[in-house]
Amino acid sequence: MPEPSPLPCHVIAGPLGVGKTTAILDYLRRHTGEQEVGVVVNDFGPVGLDGAILEGEGGRPEVATVPGGCVCCAAAEGLVTTIQRMLELPDLDRLIIEPSGMADPAQVLVLLRQMAGQSRLELRPTIALLNAAEFEPRRASQMPFFRHMADAADILVLNRCDAAEPGTEEAFREWAATLEPPKLRVVTTEHGHLDEELFALRLPEPAAEACHPHGHTHALGDTANDPSGGATWPAARCFHHDRLTAVLEGLAREGMEGVRVERLKGVFRTERGWWVLQIANGEVTRRETPARKDSRADWVATEGRPETVRDLLESALRPE
Repeated sequence: MPEPSPLPCHVIAGPLGVGKTTAILDYLRRHTGEQEVGVVVNDFGPVGLDGAILEGEGGRPEVATVPGGCVCCAAAEGLVTTIQRMLELPDLDRLIIEPSGMADPAQVLVLLRQMAGQSRLELRPTIALLNAAEFEPRRASQMPFFRHMADAADILVLNRCDAAEPGTEEAFREWAATLEPPKLRVVTTEHGHLDEELFALRLPEPAAEACHPHGHTHALGDTANDPSGGATWPAARCFHHDRLTAVLEGLAREGMEGVRVERLKGVFRTERGWWVLQIANGEVTRRETPARKDSRADWVATEGRPETVRDLLESALRPE
């Protein structure tokens, strides 16, 4: 029996709200009918919202979710098991892994290198996205979390350049040029678009690497004081569209009932159909989406009790 062909594996990392899921959706839509792509998503919340978004669009890819924990620590075992299941799919052409925005990608890569040495997994250059609307060279250099992202990346991408201040792209390239080791590519883009060439790149011959102990700091909170939450609702329950949007805008901007939300992703059934609603960078975005098996949301609260977010969302439910 011939040996199975190598399975290219791409890690697409970045902070919460930077556009990782958008980038993956863009790739999937460009390759509908051409490639069988598997996606492993480590959602920041407990209900697996990013996985639900990907399952509903982009040519029905093979999607697996590792929710409710960081894949570099609490959910590491779940990541390994999920990838092993993906490796058993004979027709899979490519595997994309999206760690949570709170994960240290370097620790994820340690796991993947171990698996690559024992399976047909072929680790490709790691892609890390940063947000142009938030980028500032001194902040990026001084904050350990952003340095972890940059240090782990082989390909460094500044996303959302359409929202950047003048001079941001040049400052990003100058900053990236100071990083060691040098990056394979330094890219600026909009709407998460990643060129085909980035997925064709291969890693250089590996050098001897030290295995560092796991000492990263999550970007938001820790497991003892978890700022994230999540909820699901049966598809039979319907949200009032305008009321739901008003709740999200209140949470994103001024806060409501002592709670302020930095990041929220949700798929909701409203009287106007099914919608993906998100909070990122203090703004609410919305777009229509195909029907799903249920409504669901994940969120990260920067102030107040995360449990209050569910009560506020449910205040927008229409009477049964």
